[in-house]
Amino acid sequence: VEVSGINRDPSDFPIEFQPGNEAADAKGYVKMPNVNTLVEMADMSEANRSYEANLQVIKQARDLISMTIDLMRNQ
Repeated sequence: VEVSGINRDPSDFPIEFQPGNEAADAKGYVKMPNVNTLVEMADMSEANRSYEANLQVIKQARDLISMTIDLMRNQ
């Protein structure tokens, strides 16, 4: 696996008025995370499916190699 690059998310952080929060600025506003949970869950599911598919390919390749070795031994 090779990383071709990293893209920074250009979207702004949502700002909420929370004057009691320790992270609030002088006006009482806090920058919240700009993470979209639905998008992240979809990406995680896709990565999991890709992993499972790749695992099956590896298992099948291992089985084929094992069968080839068995055939060579029996000759």
